[in-house]
Amino acid sequence: MTAHFDFLIIGDDEASLCAAACAQKAGAKVAMVRSSKSNKKQSARALSSVPNFIWRRLDLQEFDLTLDKVSARVTLLESGDPVVTLVGGRDTKAALANAGVDEYALWEDFVDETAVLADGGFINSALSGASKDGAASLANLLGDRTALSRASLLAGSCRALLDDCFEDNRLKDHIAAHALAPSGLGGAEPGSAFALTDYFDDDAWRMRVAGEGKSLYEILTAVCERSGVKIFTKPLGRMSSDGGKYKTAVFDDDEKLKTRVVFFATPDAAVEAGAGHCAPGASIRGAGTATAAMRLKLSEKIDAPAHDEDAIFQIIDDGDDLQDARDAAISGRPPERLPVEFEIAKNGDILARSAYFPSVFYADNEWRGWTSQDRQAAAMQIRERLTSRLPGLANLILKATIDITGAVSGDAVFPDCAGVVVQPSRHSAISAAVRLIDRMMAGDG
Repeated sequence: MTAHFDFLIIGDDEASLCAAACAQKAGAKVAMVRSSKSNKKQSARALSSVPNFIWRRLDLQEFDLTLDKVSARVTLLESGDPVVTLVGGRDTKAALANAGVDEYALWEDFVDETAVLADGGFINSALSGASKDGAASLANLLGDRTALSRASLLAGSCRALLDDCFEDNRLKDHIAAHALAPSGLGGAEPGSAFALTDYFDDDAWRMRVAGEGKSLYEILTAVCERSGVKIFTKPLGRMSSDGGKYKTAVFDDDEKLKTRVVFFATPDAAVEAGAGHCAPGASIRGAGTATAAMRLKLSEKIDAPAHDEDAIFQIIDDGDDLQDARDAAISGRPPERLPVEFEIAKNGDILARSAYFPSVFYADNEWRGWTSQDRQAAAMQIRERLTSRLPGLANLILKATIDITGAVSGDAVFPDCAGVVVQPSRHSAISAAVRLIDRMMAGDG
């Protein structure tokens, strides 16, 4: 007999696990497909904040778990001192002033104005009851100049919005790098301004597990199992739909299950599963890019830039790197100046990533998938960018491993997108995934 579920969540990260556990605890019947090659070492990487409502819902207080906020966001440009922003506005202004950023005094006003822009209540209220009287709701929106102005800003580009706020290129490049690089965006795309509002969300400031106990990844896996989530760790062969309310998932061993909704917490997970074409066109993550995550094991711990080993670092020469890298990736070639994000793990490992690799390559007038040579070249590019900013690093590397996500597979597992939900790339990935699941369960999604 084929089992029936409300949600089939496909993914292998904390956002997927939180969404699965919260949906199951709220009364849904949930199945989850995870990779059989799960890399638990990746749990050392900083992740988006786990808000209090998820903490309480999943009873995470029962576990010996402490999450500390990442100390700072740091950008290592080609020249000049590192540009640093911190949690507090006053501390950030002092750090920007020390780095010689002229417009440090505008920081707090900019953060406050971005928070107002991020509040979608003005649009939601204008559109409330749209199903009953769409014309009246649209008229309300069109008659609200403030709402129209804010909606126009969000529909614009990140670069245009930053140009309206600042003149200092170092500050603009710093903000753009941290807001856009995790999603592989260039900043000129219409709608990329939304990445700024998401970047300043309270849940977007990343956290790191403190201490030597179990990781959040391991704890959430236990919570899912305890709450009754059915977890599969075998390949998904294909999805089909009979036109009704259920989709059928067929595994490689011919086991089947039926589900109302297939949910992906990240676009990369959707691409990996053969459902990348189901991602919404308005996604704040650019289509056509893959992410390379690299771990470097060192013989000894390096001296951290800005004397802060608890920060998140971005490497760019200048803001043009982001758009140039994005344009290269979607045309099927690796960028010449690769934007790279990295952090220093508690054990001294370097955890680096870049979302600016092509999901497929274009060479000799044809498209092709990733090869082992491409993986080696990607690892070399990341390594070269790291050594350009970290003196002495090259002599300390003992071992390097790389993992590619978002690369297009050869098989179309999902022939259609009915009943498939793909969350755009989010800085606040954990809370955003759970809130989206909640809206779907309430019938609002």
